[in-house]
Amino acid sequence: MWNFTWQLNYYFGYGRAKALLDYGCFCGYSGSGTPVNGVDQCCKDHDDCYGHVAECWPKIWPYSYELQNGTVKCQDSPSSCKGRICMCDKVFVDCLHNNKYNPDNHDIDKYIHCQER
Repeated sequence: MWNFTWQLNYYFGYGRAKALLDYGCFCGYSGSGTPVNGVDQCCKDHDDCYGHVAECWPKIWPYSYELQNGTVKCQDSPSSCKGRICMCDKVFVDCLHNNKYNPDNHDIDKYIHCQER
């Protein structure tokens, strides 16, 4: 998680990285319902990716990477736990670059906006 936090702060700044802790229906702790926009979909996809590598303890296992040209370059073997965790974070960073953050989706009422439909 330290790698991931550093990447978000580096590319998007502390304020936006912190705002993503409570954004939409999926950014932050857990998630439900339907993503409110592309950024929220990025968070859902990242949660799903971490779910696929849960046996690797993705929130605590550090990995090797470089920050280059607006993206994350993973340095561990792609088939290793470290490589798979890094790829989840890389795809998330790339997804954020390709979607627009909407401040109106920060701190929304999840009981109203994030119920299963």
